[in-house]
Amino acid sequence: MGLDDRDYMRARYRERRGLGATRWNDRKSRVERDGLWFSAKNQGFDYQKNRWRPKRSAPSGRIGWALVGLAVLVGFAIPSWREIKLAGWLPDTEPELPFPGTGSVTVNRSVDPKSAIARLRVIAARGNALVQLHDLDTGAHVISVYARRNADVAVPVPPGTYRVRIVEGDKWHGGQSYFGISTVSQTVPEPIRIPAYSIRSIDLHRRFWGNLRTVTDLHPPKPLD
Repeated sequence: MGLDDRDYMRARYRERRGLGATRWNDRKSRVERDGLWFSAKNQGFDYQKNRWRPKRSAPSGRIGWALVGLAVLVGFAIPSWREIKLAGWLPDTEPELPFPGTGSVTVNRSVDPKSAIARLRVIAARGNALVQLHDLDTGAHVISVYARRNADVAVPVPPGTYRVRIVEGDKWHGGQSYFGISTVSQTVPEPIRIPAYSIRSIDLHRRFWGNLRTVTDLHPPKPLD
């Protein structure tokens, strides 16, 4: 059988099988490209690049999730511990003193009462509270405002920009140890400005959407003079 006869028979066989016409390249040796008959293999870079490989789980991913879980746990634990203290659930054996009346103040001796031409409003929550204003530059105590639990009071204060500390608790033990074991002390990290002839309100009810961000103090507040 000659070459022409073999090509004819091959084409006839493919036509009967429904494989369509054979296409050839223009190289010296013929390579069929129909795919049903013959598919040239590509083992080059593109082939290796597009192969599916299962992704390896990175240890850093597990560490990240562990840190997220720890943050959530701490986020729940700190408010819960604060509420336990304010509710008076911790054993307190120190002698209890009467908490000062709502609207009472402790003022630094250097403050002139005539300079108090602004007002600070304190809305207390479930704990007895002091809101303290400290000098932004020196850190010196300027004034502390007392508010009994669930009280709402506004008192005169000198205008200025202050570092604010909030001290809350259950049983009052005086200006040296505050509320003893139930003392909860927090600082507002951003300075608070109280303009002259204005009222600045501080609401101690913690809300998810509240705008008073506080940081829990690692050390107890300094004793009042």
